[in-house]
Amino acid sequence: MDDVATRTLKQETRRSMRALRNALPPQEHAAASAAICDNLLQFMDWKALPDGACIGMFWPVKSEVDITALSEPLRARGYRLALPVTVGATGMIFRVWNRDADLVDAGFGTVGPKADAKEVLPDCLLMPLLAFDSQCNRLGYGAGHYDRYISERIILNSRPYLVGLAFALQQLDKIPVGEYDLPLDAIFTEREIIVPA
Repeated sequence: MDDVATRTLKQETRRSMRALRNALPPQEHAAASAAICDNLLQFMDWKALPDGACIGMFWPVKSEVDITALSEPLRARGYRLALPVTVGATGMIFRVWNRDADLVDAGFGTVGPKADAKEVLPDCLLMPLLAFDSQCNRLGYGAGHYDRYISERIILNSRPYLVGLAFALQQLDKIPVGEYDLPLDAIFTEREIIVPA
C-alpha cells in the first residue's frame, strides 16, 4: 500500500490534472483525440501482437481521449475488440465488443457489452489516465481497477501490452509512484510516442 505522503500527492495531482483536462476546449479535444488515434494506428508496433489479437479498449468518459474512431480501423486489421465492465466493488473484466452490439451501463459512467457477451483476456490494453511522465508511469483515477486487473493477468502469466492514451498537456515531470504501480509499455499523445528509457 502507498504511504500517506504518496496517497496525498496522488489525490492532489488527480484533482489538478482532471481540472486541466476538463478545461480543454471541445474543438481542441476533438482534434487531439483524432491525432492520438492516427498516431496509434500508424506507429504502434502491431507486429508485437499475435494474429487476431484481442484489444481491450475503453469507452471515453467526460474529457478522456475519444478513441471510438479506432474501432473500425482495428477491426479492419483483423483485431477483436473488447470493453471493460466492473464486477462488484473492485473487480473488472473485459467482454467482447462486436460491431453494432448494444452497450449498457458498465459502471463509473461508462458503457460496455451486455452480460451475455463472452469474457476475454485482451492481448493489449488501451488505457485512459489522468497524468503520465516520460518513464510511462500512469496516474489513474484511484479506484485501482486496472492495477488489480493487470496484477491478476501477471499472476496468470498473461500480461497484456499496456498502452496509455493521453493529451500532451497531461504529462508531468514525475508521477507519484506507489509500491504496486507498474509503468506502461507506451503512451501515445497527439504529439509523440513515449516509451520507457
